[in-house]
Amino acid sequence: MTERRRRRRTGLAELGLWALSAFILVPYLMVVLTSLKSSKEAGLFRLELPSEIHLWDNYRVVFERGLVLQGFTNSMLVTAGSVVTVLLCSALLSFYIARMRGRISEALYRFFLLGMVAPISLVTTFDVLKTFKLLNTRTGIVMIFAGILIPFATFIYVGFVRTIPRELDEAATIDGCGPYRLFAVIIFPLMKPITFTAGILVFMNVWNDSQIPLFFLNDNRYWTMPLNIYRFYGYFSKDWNYIFGNILLTTLPVLLLYLLGQRFMIEGMTSGAVKG
Repeated sequence: MTERRRRRRTGLAELGLWALSAFILVPYLMVVLTSLKSSKEAGLFRLELPSEIHLWDNYRVVFERGLVLQGFTNSMLVTAGSVVTVLLCSALLSFYIARMRGRISEALYRFFLLGMVAPISLVTTFDVLKTFKLLNTRTGIVMIFAGILIPFATFIYVGFVRTIPRELDEAATIDGCGPYRLFAVIIFPLMKPITFTAGILVFMNVWNDSQIPLFFLNDNRYWTMPLNIYRFYGYFSKDWNYIFGNILLTTLPVLLLYLLGQRFMIEGMTSGAVKG
């Protein structure tokens, strides 16, 4: 294949990917435009520019009636707590599984892999939270998310740690490093690419989830941003400009995080693919 033909195929592939990206972004563009329209114009659901921009009026109602600041605070506390808990526990667990080759570590690894496919038992989880007085608390929600997402994070961490040469462990041990210092000083800094990847994925899963908070948070003071959409829809079921404005504010942090962190995600996914 000639160089000219290879460049032509690469250009066509890039053009196709850009077209696909534009097609995927159409619903998001619809949300943005509708949030700037009047209630009557928004009800037509047309992908066109608003005849008159109602930016301040629409988003003032969204912030005041949608309790955006309260929902954003709850979402950030739950998401941040879940991300820290999942990453810390998964990194320590994966280091043990990857380095301590044996029946115990393999059984532990398979046990956590089972957590990726086993569904959550709502009744049992409800009873456990009630017993430990964690029901209807942010801490209880964080623990649930941690239990759901630690198996996934451990899976991608283990694959990455196994690519780190054992000679680093031996050299650090000779220099007097214990296991915890070895992990904190040598191993964990090398996990930075996969930590960014796991952190972004965990953040997106927790922030977008509405089922877990709906089942285990009875007090709407602790409701997260996705749950605020349900409540807001009950107030303005026919005013889609307000509803789409609330949806836009809910999805904006995830979109910004993904756009800013996609380079780290690609680096983390590829860094564990080749052993070296």
